[in-house]
Amino acid sequence: MRKRSKLALTLMSIPLATVFLTGCEEGDPRGLAENPIERTEFLLGTVANIKVFNEGEEEALDLAFEKVTELDEWFAKEKEDSQISEVNRQAGIKPVKVSEEVFHVMERALYYAEVSDGKFDPTIGAMTSLWNIGQEDAAVPEEEKLENVLDVVDYNLVELNEEEQTIYLEEKGMELDLGAIAKGYITDEAARILVEEGVNTAIVDLGGDIVVVGNSTRGESEPWRVGIQDPFDDRGDIMGMVELVDSAIVTSGIYERNFEEDGKSYHHILNPETGYPFENNISGISIISDNAMDGDAIATVAFAMGVEEGLDYINEMPDVDVIYVTKDKKVFTSDNLTHKVEITDEMFELVE
Repeated sequence: MRKRSKLALTLMSIPLATVFLTGCEEGDPRGLAENPIERTEFLLGTVANIKVFNEGEEEALDLAFEKVTELDEWFAKEKEDSQISEVNRQAGIKPVKVSEEVFHVMERALYYAEVSDGKFDPTIGAMTSLWNIGQEDAAVPEEEKLENVLDVVDYNLVELNEEEQTIYLEEKGMELDLGAIAKGYITDEAARILVEEGVNTAIVDLGGDIVVVGNSTRGESEPWRVGIQDPFDDRGDIMGMVELVDSAIVTSGIYERNFEEDGKSYHHILNPETGYPFENNISGISIISDNAMDGDAIATVAFAMGVEEGLDYINEMPDVDVIYVTKDKKVFTSDNLTHKVEITDEMFELVE
C-alpha cells in the first residue's frame, strides 16, 4: 500500500557558477600570491577544484583534498565499502555505527526532512538507484518497480541513536542517498581546513557547490564576482553576476543530468509522489547561504516548492537568498538580492 501523500525529491548540484578572478591589488596586506595554488581532481562524481591565493599554502591545499577524498569514501552510496552503503545493506536488519561526520549530516538531513514535510527526503536512494540517471544504463523503470520503491521512501522510517551513533533503516529495501546534502558538507569541510591552516583567500568548488573564503583578489574589501551560468548555453557562458564574501553558493538544475527515451527527456530531479522526474517551470536555482550544506538542502526544498512559494519560503529565512531561472528565461530573486544581481545577457529578464 502506498504511504500517505508526500512530496520528496533529490536535487544534485551541478557546476553552473563561475568565479571571476583578477590580479591582486597592489599593497594588499593578505600575503597573496600572483598566481593561485590550484588543484583539480575527479571526486564526488564530479570535477573538484580548489584555488588558494595565499603564498606558500601548498600543504593546506593537500590537507583539504585529503579531507574531500576521505569524506567521499564515507558518503558515496555508489561505493560498496562506504558507510552509507553499509547502512543501506543493513536496512530492516540492524543499526549501523557510523562516523561522527556521517551521523551529523544524517541528523541535519532529517531536520530538513521534518521542517519541509518531506520536500527534502534523504531516503530517496532506492528511487535514484532505480532510474540511475547520469549513468549509461539510465532508463525509465517498470511501473511495478516504481510502485514498490515509493513505499520505502519515507524519512519517518529512519532511526538515529545519538548515544550509540548508529543509523537504522526500518524497512528492507530502503536506501539513503545523501548526495543532496553531503557534497555541501564536504565543501564546507574543505574550506574549514583551509581557514584553520591560515588561508584567508580561496575558492572551493566541488562540482557547483562553491564556498568563497574571504574577499576577492581585487582588494581587501572587494567581494568575489560570481557569474551564474546560462542554463541554455555552453559551460562557462553566463547570464548574470552576483557578489559574495565568505559565503556559499549552491546551484542546481534539470538539464545536465538527463537522458532521452522514446523521444522524451527525463531529468534527475525525482518526485516520489509519482516516481517520475518532477515537472515545473524551473530550469536552474542558486541558493546563497552561510554554508554549502544547508544551501544544498534548501535548494531541494525551494525547487520543490516552485518559484512563488519558494520565494516566500526563502524571504522568511535569515541569511539565505535564492536566484531562480525559469524555462522561459525569466530570473526571480529573493528580496535581499533585488538590486544585487546583474543580468549580463539581454535574452534574460530580471523580474522585480
